[in-house]
Amino acid sequence: MTGGNRVHFVVSHVAVALALTACGGGGRQAAWEGSTTPVAQAGQAAQSEHDRLRAEGEAAWAERDDESRLRAAVDAWTQALAADAGDWELWARLARAQYFLADGHMQFDPARETDTTTMYQAAITSAERSLQALSPEFARRMAAGEAVTTAVSVLDARAVPALYWRSSALGKWARRDGFATILAYKDEIRAVMTRCLELDRDYFFAGPDRYFGAFFAVAPAYAGGDLNRSREHFEYSAARFPGYFGTHVLYAVEYAVKQQDRALFERELRLVIDGDPGALAEVRAENVAEQRKARDALARIDELFE
Repeated sequence: MTGGNRVHFVVSHVAVALALTACGGGGRQAAWEGSTTPVAQAGQAAQSEHDRLRAEGEAAWAERDDESRLRAAVDAWTQALAADAGDWELWARLARAQYFLADGHMQFDPARETDTTTMYQAAITSAERSLQALSPEFARRMAAGEAVTTAVSVLDARAVPALYWRSSALGKWARRDGFATILAYKDEIRAVMTRCLELDRDYFFAGPDRYFGAFFAVAPAYAGGDLNRSREHFEYSAARFPGYFGTHVLYAVEYAVKQQDRALFERELRLVIDGDPGALAEVRAENVAEQRKARDALARIDELFE
């Protein structure tokens, strides 16, 4: 890699990593802005319809490796929440489903770039609706203009899924919105992920540690970059849940590239490519998507290493 390309690579990967840390930005309105309206309780008929649609969505979600089935889950859960908007757990599940639809299916097709961005935005909103329904106090504080970094103190471990998927989707959206948006919100999402780390460190296969592994790997020193801390977070996440391929892919494309450790890069990606995606049965579909990412990254190895 030439010196000029190396500089471009580092800058672009700082943007990617900080995109994972973004927690808001220009071009969108949060679900809670200007609203303190409490969530209405569903009537008996609406609750029955909600329960039916929620179960229908669960059946489709189990087959989410098929994009059409994942879309069926999203559609069923969206309808279920129209019948009962107070189901904060289902709002968080919908956010995860919308995120995976974008990240595990749509983002591989450049022709669907705009639709992918829209789906990330939908995931952000769903996660925000979850937090509103879960905690009226949090909703009140946000509507009053309080910063997320302080308002999250009223949330308990039940909020971690919504916080995590909001951050993940918002980071991907911010990357598309621009570098200024990424930088503007990196501190906010870092605070939110720290809260996730405190409340449920092992959520989604040590997801908060996986985030901090990426953050400390690619951020410049002036923004908190620290390769030793990066390695520690990645190693914790990988040791706790070695069967989740997303950790290995990020360890390779963020830490190994920044460290210019070609052997580690190849080792982690080969582990994913040659591994059994069903090692963790509950995320087989996600692991298949990570295998695709790993193959794409490995094909670029000569661009990434000198």
